[in-house]
Amino acid sequence: MILFRKDENQIHSLHGNHIAGVATRSSGAQQLEMWSGRMDADSATPPHSHDTEEVVLVMKGSGRATVGDQGVRWAAGDTLILPPNQVHQIFAETETEFVSAAPIGGTVKLPDGIVLDLPWRK
Repeated sequence: MILFRKDENQIHSLHGNHIAGVATRSSGAQQLEMWSGRMDADSATPPHSHDTEEVVLVMKGSGRATVGDQGVRWAAGDTLILPPNQVHQIFAETETEFVSAAPIGGTVKLPDGIVLDLPWRK
C-alpha cells in the first residue's frame, strides 16, 4: 500500500486549469493514474484526445463538454466518460472541481497530432 498525502501535491496551471497528479508513476501507481483539479470560471481545456478512456467526476461547478461533434451539459455530481482516440474539450462555466482517471501511460495529443507532455502526469 502507498499513501500519497495531499500536502505532496504539486499544482500545475495551464489556461485556467489547475491540476495535481494524485496517483502517478512517480507516486507509486502502476496501472491507473488520477488527477485532482480545478478550473476557473469561463475556462476550457484545449481540444485533445487520449489513446485510452478517460473518466472525469465533477465535484463542483457546471459547464459543457464536446466529444467530436457531440455536446453535453454537465453539473456537480455528473461523470464524463470520454472514449479513446476522440477529440474532446471541457468548458467550465462556473468554478469547477473534478477528479479524473485513465490507464497509466496513455498518450495525450492535440488535434494536429502533437503529443502533450503534461507535467501533472509525472
